[in-house]
Amino acid sequence: MLLNKHLKASSLANTILICLLISVFCGCLVLISHYQNLLNNKLYLQEELISRNTSAFNYFLSNIETIDHEDTQELDIFEDGIISFGKRKAWGFYDVLTCKTVFKGDTIYKAAIIGSTKTKETPALYVTDYSKPLKLSGESKIFGDMKVPTGRTEQAYLNGTTGNKVTISGRASKSDKKLPKISKTINISTTGLSTISINDFELGPIINAFDKATKVIEVSSIPVLNDLICKGNIIIKSNNPLEIGHTSKLSDVLIIAPKVTIQKGFKGNVHIVAKQDINIEPEVSLHYPSSLYIKNDTDSVAVNIQKNSKIIGGVVIDGNTYSGSLKRSLTIDEKATVIGNVYCYGSTQLRGEIIGSIYTDRFFLKTESSEYENVILNGIIDKKNRPNKFIELPLFLNTMDTSNYVIIKDL
Repeated sequence: MLLNKHLKASSLANTILICLLISVFCGCLVLISHYQNLLNNKLYLQEELISRNTSAFNYFLSNIETIDHEDTQELDIFEDGIISFGKRKAWGFYDVLTCKTVFKGDTIYKAAIIGSTKTKETPALYVTDYSKPLKLSGESKIFGDMKVPTGRTEQAYLNGTTGNKVTISGRASKSDKKLPKISKTINISTTGLSTISINDFELGPIINAFDKATKVIEVSSIPVLNDLICKGNIIIKSNNPLEIGHTSKLSDVLIIAPKVTIQKGFKGNVHIVAKQDINIEPEVSLHYPSSLYIKNDTDSVAVNIQKNSKIIGGVVIDGNTYSGSLKRSLTIDEKATVIGNVYCYGSTQLRGEIIGSIYTDRFFLKTESSEYENVILNGIIDKKNRPNKFIELPLFLNTMDTSNYVIIKDL
């Protein structure tokens, strides 16, 4: 009888334990289901915000010409109270478009360097018509249409040579007496931005996304910048001549200084805005999209791209006066290559290769014994071999042309 009672008590305890375990298990299932629903809802909301932000970004991209630089526009793309913010900013000679969509505690962000594709074809070569014909010498090659003085080219035989191997493929027509004026002026202000001395940073990467405020690194006290690793929304600024050492690793950054030298062997992606000189030493590689820009009417200006260096993007030397153009020069040495657009409101010496197009006021050639005007020796201009998906610099504003803006690089 006592054994019976003991068994009944034991069975009751076991039953209670089993019920407790089942309750805990069921509770866990309910809790898991609840958090799974919360996670699914969060993922769904994030996907919805990503889709919405992408739609807003594409809308801003399609209407980019209505957005002023440094201006922020708001958009409720589906008219449901969820706002997207689009902003356009100049970054070298390119533009950066950012778009941010915010809902409750979630923020989705997208940034990209953008450029325009034009329906109107531009020439491979444009030289202002000052009634002095363009002369080609040596193994010069031009692939693509051109607009040149008098509507034709001639051959020059230099240093007593009796034969040339000049190659021309494309139509030639007469150019105008003025170089087409570019529609963009770069005025990048650092006023109001937080300026940080390079001495405040320990050696290590400096990364700043484009949805954050721009960081300005003041390096006026440092003539040569070595071992600096920077990426993103960063301006490196100096009031003195600045040299970028080959040990620095820079990506998407903007460099502002009166004179800039890129040291031999450097590899990176930069946008340079200088006042007087830009010197690209031998064996430098500036990846796409990189840009060099100078606008100056008072000082002598020189941009030199030395042997075996490559720039993918564009080079722009600009000004407002003809007298200023006489003091502006661009030199592309032998075996140096520019892939993209070159615009020089001044004089250009081309002994290397341009895979793309060039607009220049005139050419010049310096040899050990003499100097020649409007002569190209062994230079190559090849627009036909430019990469199919290459996006040109937004140089000209033409109301008869239509522009479609596209993403060059996601940031």
